[in-house]
Amino acid sequence: MKIATRTALSYALLTAGILFVFAYVLYFVSEKNREDEFNDRLGYKIIWRSEFIFDAKIPNSKIKELHERNKKMLNEADISVYNSDRNLIFTDITPSSKNQHYLDKLIRSGKNRMTWLRRERQYMAIKYESGGANYYIIGSAVDVTGKEHISEFKDDVIVVYFISIAVIFIIGFLFSYYTLKPLKDIILQIRDISEHNLNKRLVIPKAKDEISELAETFNSTFNRLEKSFNNHKQFVTTISHEFRTPLSTLIAELELAKELNITLDDYKLSIDNALQDANHASQLSSALLDFARASYDVSQISFTDVRLDEVLADAKVALLQKNQDYKIGINYMDNLADKDESNYDFNGNPYLLQIAFLNLMENACKYSPDKFCNVEIEVQKYALEIRFIDRGIGISEEDQLNIFDLFYRGNNKNYGKGNGIGLSIVKRIIEIHQGELEVASELKVGSVFKIRLPAKK
Repeated sequence: MKIATRTALSYALLTAGILFVFAYVLYFVSEKNREDEFNDRLGYKIIWRSEFIFDAKIPNSKIKELHERNKKMLNEADISVYNSDRNLIFTDITPSSKNQHYLDKLIRSGKNRMTWLRRERQYMAIKYESGGANYYIIGSAVDVTGKEHISEFKDDVIVVYFISIAVIFIIGFLFSYYTLKPLKDIILQIRDISEHNLNKRLVIPKAKDEISELAETFNSTFNRLEKSFNNHKQFVTTISHEFRTPLSTLIAELELAKELNITLDDYKLSIDNALQDANHASQLSSALLDFARASYDVSQISFTDVRLDEVLADAKVALLQKNQDYKIGINYMDNLADKDESNYDFNGNPYLLQIAFLNLMENACKYSPDKFCNVEIEVQKYALEIRFIDRGIGISEEDQLNIFDLFYRGNNKNYGKGNGIGLSIVKRIIEIHQGELEVASELKVGSVFKIRLPAKK
């Protein structure tokens, strides 16, 4: 069932319940008013008839004749008169068998008046005093006119009730349809978006409502999807290109060795060249794997309590095992290491942080003639700052704008081998940890890579 139909139906049912209660109360009050009004008229007619009987001194037969003549034109009340001994002394009609029962109740209650209803006939018993004696008069009548009016009123209420429900349902459906029309437009626009036109966005009138917020949320999601999809295509394309070079070189080297090599030294040289290309492909695949891990959704990465200085030390050990010619110094700039170890506590992923630190240390050593990287760690008021300092070849201002782009290599490609992935990995890892990465460099002087991570609360 469509939302518009369901909303209109729910609205109609709710309104139907409210209208039913209102109509029932209205009918009940009208019926009670009719009954009270008729009892007043019935009491008046009984008193009038009683005064006529006791005061006019007209024979009973003549009274009955007048009563029957009036009943043809008016809705007269039939009465039965009892004396104080409860004996019937006058009646218009055959008395009801229940008259004595209600007469006893009236006398026992000490009241002057009592009413009751039997079938459609309304009864009233009153105590009447005449000539110093007490009489009890029971009158009855049928409110023909009142019941006809109340019956017509009931029929009118029922007709108006169902017409109102139908009108309310139609109005509710139209209201729901026009209210939800922007949502239907959004659905139609979303259906037109596919992987071939991810740049398309939802277009709806500007308004400060939930539907506008929904459209903005969809557009924001599509922005991320488009960016992720484009990055994925670029990533796959670049991987194919980057792997093609070392693999092609490796294949060519092996084919030449197969065709041209004669001596053992020729074969050794070919094998060394092939191993060099294979190592390059292995390093490239490891870097790409690290980049893929750093590109995971943040919600899929586990964070634990770590000490940043210990992660730095682990990265240093791993890099020195990889290249013993490198030299790395780690310096505490605040002299807090021996005072309070918790100052260096941080909530993060130790594996990813170690990759980031190792990449920055390796770059500093690789592009420095002295193969030395000086690491400074400092506890600040709201952050932990780590600086990777080298006295290397430096980075030009032009290259500084692009060094964090994937596979970008500036002028340093003439100085040493690389694949242009390391700094992209570092930037992504620092972003995952809600930190900041900055670089300051001068050609032939050196570079400083500064990481600021939020202090643990």
